[in-house]
Amino acid sequence: MAKPEALLRVEADLEHGRVRSAIQRLGGLISAYPQDLELRARLADACRRAGDVPEAGRWGFLTEDAEPHEIAAFTRKNRSATDRLRLLHLHGEEPRGLGPLAQPRYAELAADAARTDVRPPKDDALPPVPRTASRPAAPAPPLGWSLVDLLTALAVFGPVTVVVCVVIYELVAAVFASPHP
Repeated sequence: MAKPEALLRVEADLEHGRVRSAIQRLGGLISAYPQDLELRARLADACRRAGDVPEAGRWGFLTEDAEPHEIAAFTRKNRSATDRLRLLHLHGEEPRGLGPLAQPRYAELAADAARTDVRPPKDDALPPVPRTASRPAAPAPPLGWSLVDLLTALAVFGPVTVVVCVVIYELVAAVFASPHP
């Protein structure tokens, strides 16, 4: 769907009170046009209408009309600067055309993320893991019934039940003990 057509649908959704639909459409548009600050401002406004203050702060973060309490809510919800930077969905691009309030806000977040970003070491920097010889498995207990097992089962369950269970057990044991083709 083309951007102008999608924006018309967003407006129709908002006019009819379908705020969540408008939010979904605007989110899709931002995925396609991550640098479009007007889309971000519209999405922040839709989130305000839905009462989602942290998301209004997230999408309004790069716009001039972001309220301080919205940005604070976004920061409280996502404490890591790296996570907040990732959630802006810029796909590794530095935003263009930021206003005088948003430019320092973005620069500060990027610097925070760079300062606190802890990356795992590269694989070649890790020492090799020593291989240990595997131990042989313990031998399996012998299959079958001892006299004590049979007498106990007879006393507890009765002769018919025990005979049926022993036959079933021996059949299953024979099937699994034989080699399969």
